[in-house]
Amino acid sequence: MTADPAGGERRVGRERPVGRGRSVRRERPSPYLRVAGRSRASDGAVIAWSLADGRRGRRWRAVALLDGVITHALLLEVTTTGRVARLELTTPAGMLTLHPEPDEAEIHGNVVAPDGRVRPLAFRWSPDHELVVLGRPIGTAVALHRRRQSLAVGGSLTIPVLAIDGSLAATPNALRVSRSGPDLWLVGMADGPLSEFTVDPDGLPPAEETWPLED
Repeated sequence: MTADPAGGERRVGRERPVGRGRSVRRERPSPYLRVAGRSRASDGAVIAWSLADGRRGRRWRAVALLDGVITHALLLEVTTTGRVARLELTTPAGMLTLHPEPDEAEIHGNVVAPDGRVRPLAFRWSPDHELVVLGRPIGTAVALHRRRQSLAVGGSLTIPVLAIDGSLAATPNALRVSRSGPDLWLVGMADGPLSEFTVDPDGLPPAEETWPLED
């Protein structure tokens, strides 16, 4: 999938941060959003990301830098209905690729290790499943944004996920979600604590700053 902004771009004015993870943006005349940002993960990693909307969905790119070392490089493609279409994730452990089957009964791909060994991957999947990269925000933001209209403030649910860590181990798990406000959520893995996570109306994760990809 290639993000296709034909038909008009969604212009985004450069933002001034207002508090943690909050910012002010000018009005945009087009339904297509093309924006980049900088976020900070709980381990202190700085995450530079970009989002490009198009007629067939949206494409996320992100790279995480911790102590001068790149820990994650991500490409995540999402359909117009918010469903994961393809994930490419590179860490020091290798390169991972995952994509669902058309009937969404299975997700499969592989991991290519630095020594060239290939490890096939295949997991059960469903229309409710999401992908989460542990310690990194993009997958979680996608999962929450898809439920913005269906889960009211004060509601909670458990989302089946495939959780991927820095070693590129992929493990079936569950994401516990509670919606505290229009943009504020409490999230945590089934075996972990809950923490606050914000997703704005455009589906953007907490950011120290955002800016347009094109002026």
